[in-house]
Amino acid sequence: MKNLNNKGQVLVLFVIILPILLLLILAVIEVGNINLEKAKTKNTIKEIIETNLKNYDENTNSRINTLIETNIDDIKTKSVFTSEDEIRIILIQKNTILGRQIEIKYKYKGLKENEKITISEG
Repeated sequence: MKNLNNKGQVLVLFVIILPILLLLILAVIEVGNINLEKAKTKNTIKEIIETNLKNYDENTNSRINTLIETNIDDIKTKSVFTSEDEIRIILIQKNTILGRQIEIKYKYKGLKENEKITISEG
């Protein structure tokens, strides 16, 4: 009975599995970055709505647009509606994941009723 050397087989398996493992790790990092960016954008939108409902005046619409432009990156389209007791913001943000361009849509509405502010998604 011959004693076979398994070192070559392990090396071949390692060379085959390594790129797949690296691609999987890269995908997990990319998805994590996208989720982090989404959370940051959602919090920014909520803060903008809350602050401007508390301090509503005739310049609120332009102030909201300026805040969005300075605090949120890669905006494809945006729509802002303001009134004394309601603010609606719709944004589409461009992102790249694994070399592919994706769009993320954010739609938020803030209402002020009896000095109580509620912010909802959708």
